[in-house]
Amino acid sequence: MTKYTTPANSAMNSWRHVAEFFTHFVGLPNELDVTKTNASGALTIADAAGGGYGRLTTGATTPADNNGVFLATQGEIFKFDARHGFVLRSQLKFTPTGGNTDNVLAIGVQNAPTEDNFLADDGAGPRADYWGASIYKVDGGTTWICEVSAGTTQQALDTEITVDGSETTFEIEYIPAEGDASYGQVVFRIHGEIVRRPDTFAREPFTPEVSLAGATEMKGLVGHKTGAASELIVDINALGWAISLSN
Repeated sequence: MTKYTTPANSAMNSWRHVAEFFTHFVGLPNELDVTKTNASGALTIADAAGGGYGRLTTGATTPADNNGVFLATQGEIFKFDARHGFVLRSQLKFTPTGGNTDNVLAIGVQNAPTEDNFLADDGAGPRADYWGASIYKVDGGTTWICEVSAGTTQQALDTEITVDGSETTFEIEYIPAEGDASYGQVVFRIHGEIVRRPDTFAREPFTPEVSLAGATEMKGLVGHKTGAASELIVDINALGWAISLSN
């Protein structure tokens, strides 16, 4: 049987960190890049007592349906492999638009993301062929969805956790299997709690296993795409990650 560290106790507690990053957006971070469709899409610092917010906007210059913007690492520094575990965390809030015409990637890792493909147009969610993991909502949807993708194979769960626009913490953790170089496991947390299957009596944790065959490097990112011809704004209070070397 493949063995993993108990998800309830983050594997980060027992591993040696090889890289860490955290920003509370008291200034614009130099380590992250903004990729956008609209020319005026941007990351700015919003006024807030106790520290600012990173305000990520899709752009107000002739806004169009399916304008996208995301904030990402400059390189593909994450990978589902046998040696390196990682965890990413974001804290964000936004005002859901009328008719829920917004697509929001609360936190994710993806290979080769672009402003067009990190979320597909018209509420279709992440693309059908990528390596990564995501917590997101779609145009017309009102709940958060978790997904792991290994190329053309996806494992997804509608958490039935309502998107209400309140400030929420999201986390994705990847844990290599102990003594097995072929598999890893992904754990999702929302509001600090492990995401569970809402349709099971025991409310089993949704912790999908992923084969590492063919895995490729990924960027970490947060972003959103409009579901109508209007600007969409997401405020990011904090964003961070840790990459660790397994024992």
